Amino acid sequence: MDSQGRRIRWRWLLLLAVIVAAPAWWASGRWPLGDAVAVPPLPEGVREELGERTDGGFFRLVDEEGREVTRTAWILSPGDSYIDEDNRLYRVTAVEGDEVRVEDRGLAEMPDPEEILAEAARPPSRWGALAQWLGLASRPNRLVGIYHTHSDESYVPTSGSPTEWTGDIYQVGRMLKDALEGEGYEVVWSQNNHNPHDGQAYLRSRRTAMELLRRRPGTLIDVHRDAIPQASEYLTRVGESEVARIRLVVGRQNANQGANLEYAKRMKALSDREHAGLIKGIFMAQGNYNQDLGPNTILLEFGTHTVSLADAQKAAQLFSKVIPAAAGMAPGTAAPAAGRSGPAAWRWVGWLLLLGVVGVVGYLLVNGGAWRRWSQRLGLSSPAGAGAEASEELAPPPRDPEHRDDEPKP
Repeated sequence: MDSQGRRIRWRWLLLLAVIVAAPAWWASGRWPLGDAVAVPPLPEGVREELGERTDGGFFRLVDEEGREVTRTAWILSPGDSYIDEDNRLYRVTAVEGDEVRVEDRGLAEMPDPEEILAEAARPPSRWGALAQWLGLASRPNRLVGIYHTHSDESYVPTSGSPTEWTGDIYQVGRMLKDALEGEGYEVVWSQNNHNPHDGQAYLRSRRTAMELLRRRPGTLIDVHRDAIPQASEYLTRVGESEVARIRLVVGRQNANQGANLEYAKRMKALSDREHAGLIKGIFMAQGNYNQDLGPNTILLEFGTHTVSLADAQKAAQLFSKVIPAAAGMAPGTAAPAAGRSGPAAWRWVGWLLLLGVVGVVGYLLVNGGAWRRWSQRLGLSSPAGAGAEASEELAPPPRDPEHRDDEPKP
C-alpha cells in the first residue's frame, strides 16, 4: 500500500474511534459542557411554590365519617391524594379553612417488595448485560444526588428554633449521605443555601438540582421536614430506639408524576417490609417541586420541627437501605428504569447504526478490491475480465500467417 493509501486508512480509523467514543462520553456525563448550567423553564401552570405553610398552622385531613386521617403543614388542593401507612388511598375533595375533606378510595395498588428484592438479587442475564452495554437497557447507576430546597428547616429540641439560616436539615442530609456511602454508593451532596423560605425557593434550588443532574444520578432527593406541632405524629419505635417517621411527597404538575409515584411506592413497600411504620405516608400534591427534571426525583420529609435531630438522623440511616433497590440502582433492578430511558436508548441505536454504516463504507473505500467484489455481488459492475472475454468471443478468428489476401477464392 502506498503512502497515500495509508494516510486514508488512518483517517478512517480516527473517525471510527471518535464515533465509538462519543456515546460513551455522553453516557458517562463527562462531556466537556462548560461551567454554565442551563435551567429549563417550569412546566406550564407552575408559578411560585410555597410547598408548606409558614404561619405555624397545619391542616387536618378528615374523611366522610369525620375521622381524622392525618395532619400536615403541606398545602393541599382538591384532586390531591394521600396514601396512609396502611396503604389506604384518600382523595382530597375540598379545603375548608384548616380542614381538608377527603374520600376513602380503598386500598392503593402497591408493588410486591419480594419481587423488588428478587430483582436486586438477580444479576442481569448475558442478553441483559449486552442490552445495558448497547444502551438498550439502563445500567444500575450507583450515584445519588441530595440537596435541600428549604435550607432553614431545623428541629426545636436540638437547636431551640424551628428555623436557622443553615438549618439542622443539612445534618439529616449528611447522615443520609454517610449511610449510603457506607452501603457502597457514591453520593453528591449539595450544601447550597436557597433561603429565604418563600415561594421562590424551589426556583432557586432548581439550578442546584440541574447541577446535580449533570452527574446523571440514579436518584435525586430533596430532604425536608414537616411543620406540624405534634411530635407524636412523627415518632415511632424501631427495635429499642425512638425514630422519626418519614413522609414522601410527589408533585402532580409534571410529566414524571407516574414514574415518581411508582418510585415512592417502591420505597414504602420495601421500608414497610423492614421497618413497619417508618413511612408515614405518600402525598401526591399539586405542585412540581422540580420533579419535572427527571424520574426518580423525590421529596422526603424526615419528622417535624418538634422532634429531635437525632431521631431524624436515625430515620435517614434506616431509610438509606431501601433507596438503592427502590431506585433500580442495585444489580438487577434497572428494569423499571429502563422503560423511562427511551430517548437515551434510541440515541445509542442511532450511534450504532451510524458506526456500522460508516465502518462498512470506509472499509470498502479504503480497500478497492473489496469494493469491486461487493459491487459485483450487488450487480453494480461486471466481474473482472468479463468485458475482455466478450470481446474475444466477438473478435474474428486469428489469421493464418501463411494466408495471403490475394489468393484466388475457390
